[in-house]
Amino acid sequence: MWSSYSDNGIVIRSVDSGEADKFVSIITENHGLESFLARGARRITSKKASHLDMLNLVRFSVGRGVNPRFLNQVESEVFFPAIKADYAKIGLCLTFAEILNQLLPFDVEDREIYLSFKTFLETLETTTGKKETNQLARRFGLFLMRHLGYPPPKFPDTDNLSGYFESIMSRKIISTEIR
Repeated sequence: MWSSYSDNGIVIRSVDSGEADKFVSIITENHGLESFLARGARRITSKKASHLDMLNLVRFSVGRGVNPRFLNQVESEVFFPAIKADYAKIGLCLTFAEILNQLLPFDVEDREIYLSFKTFLETLETTTGKKETNQLARRFGLFLMRHLGYPPPKFPDTDNLSGYFESIMSRKIISTEIR
């Protein structure tokens, strides 16, 4: 039985379950990638529903128990409105969220990934040009490869990073391509 705790994190996956529940995956600051069950999160009267949107930076508390762990409380700290208003930026973030969800191990603390992804989102929130956005995404993609221990592509400045991540994950990325 695990103890209860509170932490900060970024929601990278949200899947409906049953009539009123949601399974969410969160990259946490102190506990790594975690998966939780948010009971009643899809009810109209739920206080959790709006906070569990993809790419929200949240503060949450988890109760005791074993898998699936239950989210007791969730509160949004930042919800990145400029990213969610731009189709290209949200596609890029969803691609990275999918990659992180596939490549990160569960329950392994990795504070550097959390801080880097948070910084990536904060910087992407303020970028204006397509070229600047693509350069930021390429730098973050290359950081992920290096940090997770994968060799960089043969030509890191020009190779298609989406294809490279697909070969690492052995599956096709559903989200928009990283340019």
